[in-house]
Amino acid sequence: MIFELLLGHLVGDYLLQNEWMAMNKAKNTKIGWLSAFVHCIIYTFSVCLFMWNFQPIWILAVFLSHFPIDKFGVGEMYMKYVKGSSLKTYIDNVNWTATANPPEDWQLGQQMLTGGFRAFVYAVTDNTMHLVLMFIAYKLIY
Repeated sequence: MIFELLLGHLVGDYLLQNEWMAMNKAKNTKIGWLSAFVHCIIYTFSVCLFMWNFQPIWILAVFLSHFPIDKFGVGEMYMKYVKGSSLKTYIDNVNWTATANPPEDWQLGQQMLTGGFRAFVYAVTDNTMHLVLMFIAYKLIY
């Protein structure tokens, strides 16, 4: 069950999610709600397909375990309030454009390394949240 759950998650969240969905799903606009809904429907289908489980209660559990995390940026909030440093805050505070005092090469390299690490931690946080919620839902249902 775990392997199928993981495969369905990876395919639905990475291979089948396009840039439009990824860039808009957390926005509080009609397009944001639509992109989040479309992404979560596709994601839910992927997980259910890999698990070969199309029971209505499981479909609902997968959708409801994914939608709030993506729509409301729960992973980002966790990073900000629990870890003390979020990816969005880092991106907002780094000036990647040429300035009157451009950073030294080593400083730019350090900024890029720090950003890459934060992106990695965010991805792991987000994936862990999705998988843990689905695992708990599965155990409660079955």
